Amino acid sequence: MPGATGEFVGAIAITVSFSLVGSYILSHTVIAGFATMLLPSHASGDHWYNTGLRIPALTKWFSESVRLAIKHPAISLLLVLTVPITGYWSISQLTEQFFPPSDRDMFEVQVYLPPQASLYATQAITEDVDAIIRSYDGVERVDWLVGANFPSFYYNLQATQNNAPYFSQAMVKMDNFQLANELIPELQTRLNRELPAAQILVRKLEQGPPFRAPIELRVYGENLDVLKSIGEDVRLILANTPHVTHTRETLQPGTPKVWLKVDEDTAKLNGISLNQFANMLQATLVGRETGSVTEGSESIPIRVRVANEERENLSHLGNLRLPISSEVYTTGVSVSTLADLELTTSRGAITRRNGERVNTIEGYIQAGVLPQTVLNEFQSRLESYDLPAGYRIDFGGESAERDRSVALLISNISVVVVLMILVVVMSFNSFRLSSIIFMVAGLAGGLGLLSVWLFGYPFGFTVIIAMLGIMGLAINAAIVILAELRLNKDASEGDIDASVDAVMSCTRHITSTTITTVGGFMPLIIAGGGFWPPFAVAIAGGTVLTTLLSFYFVPVMYRLMVKKRMPQIVAST
Repeated sequence: MPGATGEFVGAIAITVSFSLVGSYILSHTVIAGFATMLLPSHASGDHWYNTGLRIPALTKWFSESVRLAIKHPAISLLLVLTVPITGYWSISQLTEQFFPPSDRDMFEVQVYLPPQASLYATQAITEDVDAIIRSYDGVERVDWLVGANFPSFYYNLQATQNNAPYFSQAMVKMDNFQLANELIPELQTRLNRELPAAQILVRKLEQGPPFRAPIELRVYGENLDVLKSIGEDVRLILANTPHVTHTRETLQPGTPKVWLKVDEDTAKLNGISLNQFANMLQATLVGRETGSVTEGSESIPIRVRVANEERENLSHLGNLRLPISSEVYTTGVSVSTLADLELTTSRGAITRRNGERVNTIEGYIQAGVLPQTVLNEFQSRLESYDLPAGYRIDFGGESAERDRSVALLISNISVVVVLMILVVVMSFNSFRLSSIIFMVAGLAGGLGLLSVWLFGYPFGFTVIIAMLGIMGLAINAAIVILAELRLNKDASEGDIDASVDAVMSCTRHITSTTITTVGGFMPLIIAGGGFWPPFAVAIAGGTVLTTLLSFYFVPVMYRLMVKKRMPQIVAST
């Protein structure tokens, strides 16, 4: 699977593949060798510690249930198929959270002021936010950057705010991820209430490919004013959607700008050209490097410019005096003498996507609320909004990255399916028996979905990975039973008692595999969080339910296929 998501979950596939290869080698070498030395002989007796635990009543009940299933194939197939079909139906009832939270003991805080805000104003509001964060128990450390993003230390963090004096970002580390998850919604509510002058976002570290906001809507068109107007309307609809905390748009208003209309005649009388005037104004306001100070091994440049208190407003800028060589103005000439100053607004940056002008509206939601739930409600409200002719919209955010990840995941699925069919058909040398394997694989996916639905977890990327694992476990159990049925001559001829005996001989193997699988994933379920429990529940619950396919579906289907072939065999002989 290409892309960032493939790099993230690819380790699961690599680990499982190497584990299976190692298991194959060990079972044919080390385990076989130890078995000859350690397994008890028949002379050791029938004690439970030699032959295993046996419960006669349970064994009798189970064998009778298998016999009834084989005797009444129509009823048994109807009952068994109801379970995975219910699982596939439940996918319509599952809420989608394609990329689960990271369950880290860290979260980020982003502070936005209006684009015209200075770095000092941003620093002042940042100190207020920092004091509020540190007032909570369990906060281990808080690190800030004012005017820029943190480096991308986490795989899907995006550095989109560089050289932005109106922006600051914090990384907050808690004692554990449970405290972080509890603090995020409480802190978001408090910051919104106590610091309304700034737009403050308290966000978890997300999983999956990077995206700027959980809800994104892109408006494409030519006229910037119309794009701005549409963006404001869409933001109003989005802001009134439940669970949305903040909205933003990329087509931001510009910063204030002072336009200077220079009187060229006056400037020439003072011996100043337009280029010289611009250079002197640049040196006065921005400064000029005039030396350096050495601190250890580092040389720090010194920049000289006019003081802040002399450049705070328009009158200050007009009173700035520029040095010129003149007998009349010995102390220089003021800017207002040479030019008229006018304060206007500048247009913000024009954002484009694939060469088209675009205004992206971003929606941020409450922590713990699934993005798909909010997106569905927002889309239903947006249906009543009519776009002007020549303008169109599409959706980004979590939903777009989800669709892209699914496309990448299934991009090579055809090759995998062909290889799997080839291996299974060559193993059994029969298309009929192979069809049983593929039916079991398809039904097993529904059993995993049913487990996720019963435990109330959302459907996401980890559930899809778990479904692939469940299919592998179900195929393994089906192959074991089919191999045992084929080795039994009477079962291959459709004898019910022989089929029951063959299934019972595989019971211990399949049951122990189920118990160890559930036990192995139980710590992930007990640990809690949002990332691993859906994955573990899907595999553990699906493995338990696949016993229905192993013990009741496979032998019934095998006997039905054998009975269809028996007349042909008799006729040929």
